[in-house]
Amino acid sequence: MGENGINVAIVMYQFSVVVKSMEKGLLDKGFKVQLVEDDISAINATLDCTDAYIVYLQDSILGDAEKIKVLLLICDMMSDRKRRLIFIGSDNSKELFFKTVPALQNHEWLTRPVDLQVLAKEIKKETDRMNADKERRKILIIDDDPLYASMIGEWLKDNFHMEMVSDGMQGISWLAKNSVDLILLDYEMPVVDGPKILEMLRSHPDTSSIPVMFLTGIGTKESIARVMGLKPQGYILKSTTRKDLIKTLEDFFEKHGYGLE
Repeated sequence: MGENGINVAIVMYQFSVVVKSMEKGLLDKGFKVQLVEDDISAINATLDCTDAYIVYLQDSILGDAEKIKVLLLICDMMSDRKRRLIFIGSDNSKELFFKTVPALQNHEWLTRPVDLQVLAKEIKKETDRMNADKERRKILIIDDDPLYASMIGEWLKDNFHMEMVSDGMQGISWLAKNSVDLILLDYEMPVVDGPKILEMLRSHPDTSSIPVMFLTGIGTKESIARVMGLKPQGYILKSTTRKDLIKTLEDFFEKHGYGLE
């Protein structure tokens, strides 16, 4: 994507000559730029049409509890969407900002006065990252063991886009609002177990065709026979290694083409 196709939003807490100058510089470089107020609703309204966000931090924000609260909400909202912000602030206030809002450390920080060439590279880097993330297969893990689910998520996060829920009914609610290329479903769960969840998924037209692989600590003939008619795409023993799990999933996607546009 060339710069002419990149939409940039600059979040501004109050009018600033520096921000207006930054806006002009980015426009001159071919970016599409809009100024957005530090308001959650205003920022949320731009999410679908914005490739990168710049937040210009004035030192006076540190003394304003309401503005800090909004900053925290912005960080949370972007983290939920796996997006990174580009913060611009003074070198003297960097550590204080990090201490006040620790989530800032998960994003990019540029010290002002910012070099427009450096800023342009950061915008392009974030855009490339977002595009690459969109192309990755999305996998939902449904497992009531948070430690095991987190481990699998860590194993797979560099190869796939990962989401996790802790029980089957949460998974069904999540799928009502989100799409996914594959579900890794725990076979043995309390209250509603994996086979029952798969039966519910197969009975609904919106989820009937989603590929499902069972995560299981047992691979007996009885457990396999119970769900044979529901046609899961496979079984993965929980004792599998990271290398074998990644290979299993990559082979599956390559063979079946699930999730391809």
